[in-house]
Amino acid sequence: MKLAQTLISAIIPFAFFSMSFASHAGGVKQEAYCIDNGGTVEKMIAKYGSDMNGFSKAFCTFSKDNGFVAVGLSTFASNTPNIAATLMTQLSPIAEDSPLWEGDFFNPSMNVCKNLGGATMSENVVSGGFTNAGGANDICVFGDTSMVSAWSLIYIANGRDHYDEVKNAVRSLPIDNLYIPE
Repeated sequence: MKLAQTLISAIIPFAFFSMSFASHAGGVKQEAYCIDNGGTVEKMIAKYGSDMNGFSKAFCTFSKDNGFVAVGLSTFASNTPNIAATLMTQLSPIAEDSPLWEGDFFNPSMNVCKNLGGATMSENVVSGGFTNAGGANDICVFGDTSMVSAWSLIYIANGRDHYDEVKNAVRSLPIDNLYIPE
């Protein structure tokens, strides 16, 4: 019995170290993938009001056509299929009269996000959102926790100059049979 307890107490810390190391190693690979494809790895903080910081998430960001593209790091660089990556690669151009624009938000990108099944931070908290040095971002979060800036998603779908470079670099395969509204 004593030998079994000794073995277990030696194995448990090693198992937790191995899981932690594997998770960190996966993050490092995702960061390298982002950088190798012209992006910058950036932590954004979920900010609530002007003085409360929440959790932070890693994003892969790009400067394209005088614009800013922000995609969750794991959304962009993971092999795992996810909703945001599927929409980035499969969403058709959004026409001016598309029902995706309809909604109660003043920012039309938030209406598109919600109509695609996502949620924005400002939808969930008063005066909040993911922020970086440039200020608040319109991050759209889907049920599988994949994330992309709503305007970035719109510009990718509508073929804005150079945004296809980000679209074509998304590592994730699309989710089979995901309903994508037109």
